[in-house]
Amino acid sequence: MNDLLYPLLAVGDLVFLLLIFLFVKHGKLSVRFSLAWFALGGVLLVFAAFPVVAKMLRALLRFEVVANMVFTLLFCFVLLVLLILSATASSQTEEIKRLAQQNALLEHRVRRLEEAVKTGGAAPDGDKPADGR
Repeated sequence: MNDLLYPLLAVGDLVFLLLIFLFVKHGKLSVRFSLAWFALGGVLLVFAAFPVVAKMLRALLRFEVVANMVFTLLFCFVLLVLLILSATASSQTEEIKRLAQQNALLEHRVRRLEEAVKTGGAAPDGDKPADGR
């Protein structure tokens, strides 16, 4: 990478880290998800502060240009984050479905109890309070 790009990478990374911090502070990003973003920012800051580390990793991974390696690693990281977010969305969808079903059953039970109270009849079987009242 051009030697001019390292300071630019450092400034951009510091802005990135500041944005993550502000998102966490204002509740826009959970701490659980921010840790991965802070780790990415830390790695980029190491690359910007110590270009030799990026060059050694480039040689180890057999990339021609450090910038190609950085963008490839960023792309892989974003794919990992997307996978994690997709898994989270799937589990939350299942939880929402379960809660909606529970809510519908409780609403049905309340309506049956209200009808029993209006007609002056006894509570339907299974709807008696646990304490026997």
